[in-house]
Amino acid sequence: MFRVLRGVPGRGRGETEEMNRERAETYLRALAETELRRVTMQPWDDAERAGHVGRVNRVAHVLALVGALDAGVADQILGDFELALGARQTGQAGWFPRRAALASGVSVPPAAAGGSAAGRPGAGAAAGQAHAPVPLGQMVRVGGTDARGEVCLLSYARVASGPQLSVFARTRQPSGWREPSGPRLFDPFTAVDDQGTRYQVTIRDIGSPVLGWTLMLRPDPPHNPRWLDLATTGSGPAARVILPAADETRPPAGTEVTVSPAAASPGEHLLGTIAARLLAAVPPLPHDPWLYGTAPRPGTLPGLTDGLGEVIAALQECAALPSASPVPGQLTTLCARLNVTGHGITTPPASALPEPWLSVLTQYQHRQAGTAPAHDGYAAAAVVLPELDGIQLMILGLHNCQDSTIMHAHASGPACHTIYGPDGLYYWPPIWIRDSGGRWHATRTSGQSGMDGEIALRLEIVPPLSRATTWIEVWATGQSAQARARLPLRWQTP
Repeated sequence: MFRVLRGVPGRGRGETEEMNRERAETYLRALAETELRRVTMQPWDDAERAGHVGRVNRVAHVLALVGALDAGVADQILGDFELALGARQTGQAGWFPRRAALASGVSVPPAAAGGSAAGRPGAGAAAGQAHAPVPLGQMVRVGGTDARGEVCLLSYARVASGPQLSVFARTRQPSGWREPSGPRLFDPFTAVDDQGTRYQVTIRDIGSPVLGWTLMLRPDPPHNPRWLDLATTGSGPAARVILPAADETRPPAGTEVTVSPAAASPGEHLLGTIAARLLAAVPPLPHDPWLYGTAPRPGTLPGLTDGLGEVIAALQECAALPSASPVPGQLTTLCARLNVTGHGITTPPASALPEPWLSVLTQYQHRQAGTAPAHDGYAAAAVVLPELDGIQLMILGLHNCQDSTIMHAHASGPACHTIYGPDGLYYWPPIWIRDSGGRWHATRTSGQSGMDGEIALRLEIVPPLSRATTWIEVWATGQSAQARARLPLRWQTP
């Protein structure tokens, strides 16, 4: 794993690494003892005491994640901490967090260790496929006794769990307005391929009709179909969807994918990830003036910011975060701009912010002409990003609905399970979007559905994209590398 190490005159790299590990272990034990004293000296309060325990857990996870501390050692320290609390609070040991996820969830990511998901068992079919997912941009009208509407086909992908279509659908209402569809809209769907194989169309639940749908085809095709005929009862002729040949590897015209080494240290990468989560978690709406200072503000965000002061101190102690790094001060400034409190960061605020952070903030302060979201539109775009830290991401299209932009995605790889972990916000590579107007956007996970070691994802782009956006760059940053994909967009309105 890539690390930034403190220089120690007269010492070799291996000895310096060992010293940093000793510093990390010493820091975590001291923090556990401090939190133990705080817990046992205060009146009984489940929420406050759980917060103290959570801070120790978070620092342990972070130190293991950046490779500064062996996961087994961190787990042992957490075990001693829980036992000490249980001994002092008889009968109250049951509420402590489980430690099992630590040992299994923070091992060195395969990508950081030089491996690749392609061809490994369980890595997902997408990693070894001969062709990328296919952007479609087609619309199928649905007509039946119980439902009438429009289904916008964004992309087709054949992954380990089977072939799937990413779609955005609307149902016609008696008043003439159309709303995001419910699952009944897909009841009359059937599919037949070029060799006459018939498929059952099933729905993969993502969490909300507003987020769109993933339609799975069953059974798995014994061959690579050249086309699919999608038909619905009472809707007229089938819609033919053309698919690529198995050996076709060229991405869609205008699509570019590049990979570069990560420039940040492990600690800087982690703090940058937290900043991206903050910007996506507390986005001010265009009509809300809390950046002007006149409206209620978010205050504390325990899941994101609690214990950040201890995290930064621990990273600096073991040299995973350079002492001269500007990122802690930038994070202080960002929290102040968002009026997020309770983070515990003592670093003085920085005078300037990174361009992506500042861009997301200022878009709400200075609304620009033509930046209204493309209401109920969709854009077919599909690409596979290189694997980052054991996670490979497919982009499968975008749609706009109810003033939000949703990006359809699919993740595979041996580290996919970390999105479900207790600190999944740390492990998952942050996804940034830069649009054709030079504006930056953060993303947040709005819906997810796991199946066969893979995850179907819906990422909300914050703030939403403009209808004038002609292309986007998707930036995904891991500990070891950064991937960038440029995708042309052609917005279509159902």
